[in-house]
Order: sequence, then structure tokens, then C-alpha cells
Amino acid sequence: MKNKKLVLSVVPFAVLALAGCGGKKTDVTLVVYNWAHYIYEGTDDDGNLIDEEGGTLQRFEKYYEEKYEKTIKVDYRTFSTPEEMYQQIKLGSVSPDLICPSDYMIQKMANEGLLEKFSYTPSTDKYGQSLNNWEKYGSPFIKNRFNESKLNDGVTPFSQYSVPYFWGTMGFTYDPELIDTEVVSSWEVLWSKDTKLSKKLSLKDSMRDSYVAAIFHVYKDEIAELTANHFEDDDYNAKLTEIFNRCDNDTINAVKLALIEAKNSTVKSFEVDDGKDEIVKGNLYANLAWSGDSVYSMNSAEESDKYLSYALPEEGSNVWFDGWCMPKGANVELAEEFVNFMCDPAIAALNMDYVGYTSPIVGEDIWELVNDWYAAEDGVEAYEVDLSFYFGNSINGKALISVPEEERGRQFDAQYPTEEVLKKCCIMNDFGTQTAEVEKMWVAVKAA
Repeated sequence: MKNKKLVLSVVPFAVLALAGCGGKKTDVTLVVYNWAHYIYEGTDDDGNLIDEEGGTLQRFEKYYEEKYEKTIKVDYRTFSTPEEMYQQIKLGSVSPDLICPSDYMIQKMANEGLLEKFSYTPSTDKYGQSLNNWEKYGSPFIKNRFNESKLNDGVTPFSQYSVPYFWGTMGFTYDPELIDTEVVSSWEVLWSKDTKLSKKLSLKDSMRDSYVAAIFHVYKDEIAELTANHFEDDDYNAKLTEIFNRCDNDTINAVKLALIEAKNSTVKSFEVDDGKDEIVKGNLYANLAWSGDSVYSMNSAEESDKYLSYALPEEGSNVWFDGWCMPKGANVELAEEFVNFMCDPAIAALNMDYVGYTSPIVGEDIWELVNDWYAAEDGVEAYEVDLSFYFGNSINGKALISVPEEERGRQFDAQYPTEEVLKKCCIMNDFGTQTAEVEKMWVAVKAA
């Protein structure tokens, strides 16, 4: 998850979960370990319940009790980073049935034998009946990307160990009154010699994400040649992904030098959470941002009649996934029941509406929500987008939406990039045996 609200690691729903059981004896407990603020809570900012049906967790408890005639408590806990979650599980401080790490951490934990397998058959790329909602409503685009992404053995797909929950991209939130779209639509903006941009941009205080920006700079000529001559090839994304995930010693050193150069010129700060507000305040011209944070910034800015935009660099970028996983020792049957419930389009729409990131679930409920958010009214100048590649046959007719022209490059495009744009976006791999070298590089960059 990229909308990182790092202020707390609490259990905001435990009391509500107990209340939902009405004081009755609990027959079953499900332990879920997730990012903070990453599920529909059904509460206001003070924690007061404002939805009489409750949040997602209360709805699941009610659903489970009606289906199995057993009471259930969801013990819901939160973490701030995948690294924190990983350490807590390794230390045995928490023993969850479900976790929701990012793609590279899914790969790391699966490679280390720390995850249970889902009811999934690689030869047919199909999940069992226990995950029928994902089979029916999982986006065909997301399914293909996840199945194409392999663990370190080069054979086992992510799908064996995870079911996607949210996804997004990484680009720049920017103020079009302060910086031109053409300039910020390339990673090279971070290495611009234009003194106007001195200390006006931000990078992520995240080793992996800032590494991505530097990779596209270090290998800009090779990537440009690949795109110019091989973009139509079936294996284009695989070739770009190989460059994207390089971490040999020469690459690590080149990345270090590139990040130090950017830090000494255009970059004002390395941040995780502050940038999405600093860009609204006008303290930055452009903020390297995850798509959901960019939507947050654009929405916040509009409250003061300020209009920001989102640019995915033309060279390519990262497409990331957070997915449900079951740590070793999990109650597999119960965990799959919860994941399947989360894949119901009506539930996915509630979570997507609350969190602001893009759900991998499709269907009429999601399509209705997207149109409610973004579809142009009659008579408004608009541009048409075909999302059939994403929604497949889950809705009646083709997934065509007309978006107001004045909104081009803003919230809708941040949440639903075109198929062509996504072809240039790659999934992060675990650094594996080079992790320690990359970490040393990052320490050197921060200290420079």
C-alpha cells in the first residue's frame, strides 16, 4: 500500500468486532494484519460508527455468522511498512491468518517459505471454489500480470501465494502553473539543469521507489532504444522489467551517483507522507507520488480551487500490487473465506471508495462507482477511454467511459491508466542476495 499514514499501529476495530458479537461466545477468530486505514471502516474521523451496517469487518462477521451459524471475531491489527510486518512475523510477535504486503515482500516471503498456498492450480491458472468471487470478478489484466510475475525460481507465479487487494502506479503529482507537463512527463526532470527547478522536487524516502527513478535515468538510452524498436513485441514488458530490476554492483553504484546528483540539484527532500500535502501548499513543483496519494493531493487541492495533475513518465514506471497472503500456520479455510468476501464487487466498491486506490475487482458495482466519479455529463467536451482490457466481460457491453477533457491527466488517469501506458509499467522484484548492497547504497545516498 502506498497511501502511508504512519502515525499509528493500533487495533481500531477490535472493540467494534467484539461489540458486533453482542457479548456472545466467539466460536472462531480470524487475525488480519494490514496497513493502517486500508479498509472501509464505517466510522467518522473520531471513530464513531456512521454506517448502520458497520464497516467491512462488521459486515464480514455478520455474513459469516449467517452462513455458518457461528460467531466470529476479526482481530484486526495494522502495520506501517512491509518490513515492519515481516520482522514482527519473523519474531513471532504476531501470528496472523492474513497479511497484505506489497509485491516485492510477497516474493521475499514466498521465496523464504513463509507463506501458505492458496487453492490455486498453476497449470490452469484457476483458483478453487473457495475463491469463486476472485475467479469471477478479478480483472483479467490484473490476473495476467500476477500470473506472469514469478518467484525467484522463475516458474512459480505470484498467484500461488497471493490474491491482489489494491494496485497503482508511481509518477509525479505536479502543479501545471509551476512546471510544464512535457518537463515532468520524464524521469529526466530530476536531473534537470534548469535552475528554476532547484530544490523544487521531492523523492521518496523509500529505497525501492527512489531506486526506480534512478534506474530509468541510468539506462535511459537502452530503454529509449527498446521502446522505439520493440514496443510492439510480445515480450516488451518482460525486457523492460529486466532492466527495471537490475541490481548488479555496477548498477547499484550508478544508481547511487545518480541519486546523489539529483539530491544536490532538483530534490528538496526525501519524504514518505509529507509530500502529498507539501505539493498542495505550493512548497513543491512536483512530488514523486504513488497514484493513490496523487488522487488525495488533487482532491485536497480542489478544496482551495487549486488544480494539480498526475504524470506517469513516458519512459515507463512501476505498477505495484498489495495482495492478501497467508503466513505459515494460518487458518487457510477461514482466511480464504475472508478473501473471497473481499472480492465481492459490492464490498470491493466500499473499500475502494474509502481508500482511494484502484481495486483489482471488476463488475457492475465497480463500474457504477467509476462512472459516478468520473463520467462526463451530456454536452461536456470529453475524451473516451476503453477499459475493456481491464473489465473484460464483467459488465454489460464494452467498458467505454467519456471523461471531461478538462480532467485529462488527473484523478481518472491516475486510477485507470490505459493499456498502452501500463505496458511500460513493471513489477518490482525482491533484491534477493543483493539486498545488503542496495541498503548500503541507500545509506550512502542519505548521508551525502
